[in-house]
Amino acid sequence: KNTIQQYYVYKMRLCSYRNIALSGLIAIAHGFYSVSAACPNEPSSEEISGCTTPQSWSNFKNIVASENRVVFCSFTMSLTGADTPLRLRAENELVCAQKETCVIEGAKTQIKILSASADVSIHGFTFKDATKSAIVVAASADDNEHSFCHSKFDSNNGGRGSALRTFEGTKVFISKSSFVNNKAKLGAVNIEGTAKIVDSAFDDNFSRKDGSAIYVEGSGGIIIQGSAFNDNKGTGNFISLESDAYTQDGRNTGSGNAGTCGASGAYIQKGNKCVSFSGGAGPTPPTPTPPTPSPPTGGNYPVHPVPKNPPPGYFNYDMDDMNYGPKAWHKIKATDTDAYKYWKDLEKFMPADMTKNTCNSQASFNNNRASPVNLRNKDDNCKEFHQLRPNPRTDARPLVGPGSVNTLEITSHSLRIGYPRSGDLTVPSADIPQGWGKFLPVGYCEFKPQASHTLQGKTFDAEMNCYIIQKAGRGLGVFTILFKIGSFNKHLDQAICAFQTVWQEDKDMCSGQGRRNLKHTEEEDQVVQEVQEDKVICPGKGRRNLKHPEEEEEVKCEEEELVMTSQCGGPWNPFEFMYQTKSWHFYGYRGTLMEPPCSQIVEYRVFDTPVTMSRGQLEDMKRILFTHQDPQTCRYTSVHNKFESVARPLQPSGRSRIHRCTCRDFISDAERNKSGMRTCPRGQEARWMANPTDLVPAPGEQWDL
Repeated sequence: KNTIQQYYVYKMRLCSYRNIALSGLIAIAHGFYSVSAACPNEPSSEEISGCTTPQSWSNFKNIVASENRVVFCSFTMSLTGADTPLRLRAENELVCAQKETCVIEGAKTQIKILSASADVSIHGFTFKDATKSAIVVAASADDNEHSFCHSKFDSNNGGRGSALRTFEGTKVFISKSSFVNNKAKLGAVNIEGTAKIVDSAFDDNFSRKDGSAIYVEGSGGIIIQGSAFNDNKGTGNFISLESDAYTQDGRNTGSGNAGTCGASGAYIQKGNKCVSFSGGAGPTPPTPTPPTPSPPTGGNYPVHPVPKNPPPGYFNYDMDDMNYGPKAWHKIKATDTDAYKYWKDLEKFMPADMTKNTCNSQASFNNNRASPVNLRNKDDNCKEFHQLRPNPRTDARPLVGPGSVNTLEITSHSLRIGYPRSGDLTVPSADIPQGWGKFLPVGYCEFKPQASHTLQGKTFDAEMNCYIIQKAGRGLGVFTILFKIGSFNKHLDQAICAFQTVWQEDKDMCSGQGRRNLKHTEEEDQVVQEVQEDKVICPGKGRRNLKHPEEEEEVKCEEEELVMTSQCGGPWNPFEFMYQTKSWHFYGYRGTLMEPPCSQIVEYRVFDTPVTMSRGQLEDMKRILFTHQDPQTCRYTSVHNKFESVARPLQPSGRSRIHRCTCRDFISDAERNKSGMRTCPRGQEARWMANPTDLVPAPGEQWDL
């Protein structure tokens, strides 16, 4: 799977000039990824004599767009921060007639490879003085890799991968190239996919955090053969991998490099071990502290202090705060809370008195029916008789720009998409089973990093809750989607990109007009600057509302990384995540709002199968929520805790009636139409369910025993 393979689909596949010379195999815990080593053919004498000299950066882009293979004469192209990167989405071979004399210098990012249709080879170029990442590789197809041969990366200075950054699912091959004097937070070369590096040199690179030469993130993997590493220094190790997906052939050399694994040893974070270039174990890293430990509290996003004069209804998620934290929520006046103010016009339809604060679960409910909870089967008596049915007639509207009907709000504890209470087909609606009535409208959907609910004791990275309004006394029906780290999620990315426009707009109001009045700005500015250093999405001021969304990437998102390739203005519907789960089965229970006043007005249906999001998307979501500034006061709005969470602690659920709906209760409408069946036979759940587990209550868990 690659990260954004569905973003741009090109029907035309052109012939490649590649000469496949080598191949490698990277073993990863969950499978094997092959990287075919390939460099383009050397330029012929005819190509050298007829080489092309670009006259300007725009001319260079036009030349590349017009031909599959281009041999360039020597040139030096100096760019500014206003120059946009060359975006490659097809098969391209860029060859310099004389190695390392085709020089591109300056700008934030010089080249971006954005499409799974792209198959890119770059030969003999020099990339220098980029201020973010000289080259970003965001996508590649399963059957190809991008190659960089006889190229030089010099004096680039950025965050993750100042010289070269690759994303999850991508493949790159680097041969006979040099990386010199690059400075980065995490790696001159930062790898999230797979890479093979052959006969290359890394000299005098510097890291501010880890991986001065190479940093491999997540489950990414790397092969290094016949390469030299000299005088790479800074914090951490000169080669650092988060996973144990590292292969080398014993021909690598190293001297003068910094790190706990010595001058010729790569550090493997998983297992806290060193692997030397000689093939054996390197020096034993110091224990118990790894070379790049995560801060025990706060991480990238320290807790924001309680305002000097907290507004009525203020609360936070700090477990140590006895005045405003979860242990003190029951002290808050219910009618002062934002939740009460939002729902008060529907109070007469609610099954509980919202003017009462019921955040003390023991006192209010005898530890029964509070939210969130650890979901497991406690009641095998599912009352639902069909799937949750999204209204097929609902218009999928964009989140920003013309046609949008929703509001976007970065609250103190969530990223919220609000819908008008019009009840027409511009608002998403659904038929909730068990007598709720047909096609009830969504009030709002909100995203929270990390997930509030757990599933059979397992935690998740984020959660989306959509609140559906019923005006017949049942209260709010909520469908919940859980997210886990995995492949890039295009649909989620549209929401993230939309919230980024709000984040940036509010930030511009403060930084642009000089209205910030925080008491301790220097500390928080440093945090925000470090986080933003490698995670800026759409820095253009104002919401993106171009008439032609395919052009908005060029116009408004010139500083983006992977997530910037999404089109914020495309059609969006929250029910799309239901289809992504490939499951229509869920856990259900009557619970409460998960923030003050914790009113018991909610019935949850939590889907039993999570959907994926990339690690970068999770970090984007955190950054947007945790570093948002109120445009009026310029204070930071987030009330997250030191664990970077806005999840209420799990509530006691021993007395809660949590039911589990399986295929023995219903199968999906599509399967009904196809098979003529309404339920699945006992013992065949694995055929009909995405998650055929927890089918009956565990001993002692049955609610009605």
